[in-house]
Amino acid sequence: MTTRDDFPPISQLIPHREPMILLDKLVDWSRGSARCSMVVSEGARFVEDGKLDSPCLLEHMAQAVAVCLGYEMLLSGRGLRVGMIVSCRTFEALIPTMKVGETLLVSAEQVAANLSASTFDCSVDRTCEGTDERIARASLTLYHGDSINETGTHLSLSPSPDEG
Repeated sequence: MTTRDDFPPISQLIPHREPMILLDKLVDWSRGSARCSMVVSEGARFVEDGKLDSPCLLEHMAQAVAVCLGYEMLLSGRGLRVGMIVSCRTFEALIPTMKVGETLLVSAEQVAANLSASTFDCSVDRTCEGTDERIARASLTLYHGDSINETGTHLSLSPSPDEG
């Protein structure tokens, strides 16, 4: 895996926009694998009363998948694609919540893929004083939808209201 400080911002790698960008930065990448970092922040999406509940980590994991695929698309000169989780075969939360101020490392590793879907093994580690503690893991299958056009607007996964 390549570790660098100069990866592009997350906003250039995924089709999400604020306030739904949940990850802070890409820290490691290789084809089919990515590791992103984030700090649990007050006021961030899904953070309530100073805590982030573990089931919410599914979206963080899905965004790590999007980062992995988005950076690959950027390197190849192709545009981003939208996608969605279609299956969560396993999800294990080893702690119920994370607190504001904690640093999390969210990883995604591709285990299967075709043109329309990919399966990733994902994990979340909590970093404290130089050691990482696994706090959640999941197996996610994501459907790859349409590309984002050159103006940056999303091409729909489904018909628009005026199309039926």
